[in-house]
Amino acid sequence: MSDLVLAENCPGRDSTEYILEFEPAIPALKRQLKSYCLSFLFYNVYNFSLQFSGYKKQQQMATLTKRRDKLSQSINAYKSLFDTTNQLLGELKSQILETEKKEAQLKNSLERHQIDIPQMNLHYVDSLITQKKSEQEEIMKQPRRSCTISNYPRSQDVLGKISHLAQIEDNEVAKVISWHLASDMDCVVTLTTSAARRIFDETQGRQQVLPLDSIYKKSLPDWNRPLPHLRNGRNSFKPMGIPIFARDLLTFPEHTENCQTVFGMLLGETIIVDNLDAANHYRTEVVKISHCPTLLTREGDRIRSNGKFGGLQNKAPPMDKLRGMVFGEPLPKRYNILSEQIDLLQQYRTAVLRLYKVKTELEDQEKTMNTPEMLKKKEQLADQEKTLKSIEQELVNKSECPKSVVSNLMRREQFHR
Repeated sequence: MSDLVLAENCPGRDSTEYILEFEPAIPALKRQLKSYCLSFLFYNVYNFSLQFSGYKKQQQMATLTKRRDKLSQSINAYKSLFDTTNQLLGELKSQILETEKKEAQLKNSLERHQIDIPQMNLHYVDSLITQKKSEQEEIMKQPRRSCTISNYPRSQDVLGKISHLAQIEDNEVAKVISWHLASDMDCVVTLTTSAARRIFDETQGRQQVLPLDSIYKKSLPDWNRPLPHLRNGRNSFKPMGIPIFARDLLTFPEHTENCQTVFGMLLGETIIVDNLDAANHYRTEVVKISHCPTLLTREGDRIRSNGKFGGLQNKAPPMDKLRGMVFGEPLPKRYNILSEQIDLLQQYRTAVLRLYKVKTELEDQEKTMNTPEMLKKKEQLADQEKTLKSIEQELVNKSECPKSVVSNLMRREQFHR
């Protein structure tokens, strides 16, 4: 727009800045373009004697205005570069603080596991991870009780056979509960009746099935309910040994909520006690205050909820007579502790590597800020700002506008920059 010329005798206010706004109208273009604003200074020349001086003055003002605009663009570019760099430095410093906080938290967690890490020593961390993984592998090689009957293929609506849904740590407890639920161990649990019916049809009715959507859940026991001999947190009598709900000795590898529904229905309030004497004593005292559920002993005896005990029907056979239809044994607690420690060590390792990386980026960025090239740009910015201030003052001196108008123009220019 360097060759625009005003028509002769155009009306206007002498020594005043005007802004010409161009609004593009392109029908073929879907998006709207931003308007372009062109500012210029207007002067009136009333007679021939003033024409030359007015023209010369206008030329000088135009030249100064162009210089001012170019300097403003250059200054804005420099400031944008430095602002972006300073913003990046701030973000890197913030990341360092966050990562240091995370590293400290993980180190405290490791110390609670009796693992003391030398100051961010990754070689030591790697050796610990390797050591603990080796220990886990050794645990996995150790023989454990397992259910040898084949599980039913699991799917979205099929959880599997009851014998595979739970695990029990204690051998004697596993034996007596597995025997107590012997008739249910081969049953396949499904989420829906339609899935149960499909299995029934596929096996021509030979496979037991239990659909969860057919269970009346309001009749299920409360897993947080206290034992019958406890009233308001106090013993109604002193039991022999340590009675415990059978359901509390089960662990569920997965599908915990659904498994609680299944075993809540199958076991109900069944209680495990030490031996038959302890069971008889417990029942005798409980029936004085409440109904007594089925009692199982660690020695393999059973007292039914109706009080009947004795005979082969109420005595669990040896483990080998169960023919593998027994609940499996969970991994030792040590294995789970090692898994948690390994996870913490790996998180700690990641945090330390992240901290190293961010610190290196910050150091590189700070070095970049102090290179001869960047220092030269800072000097150029200072020189250009000084020159711009001088040009703006010269424009004020050459203009015949009132001081208030000039002040408003300078403020508007600073706002645009």
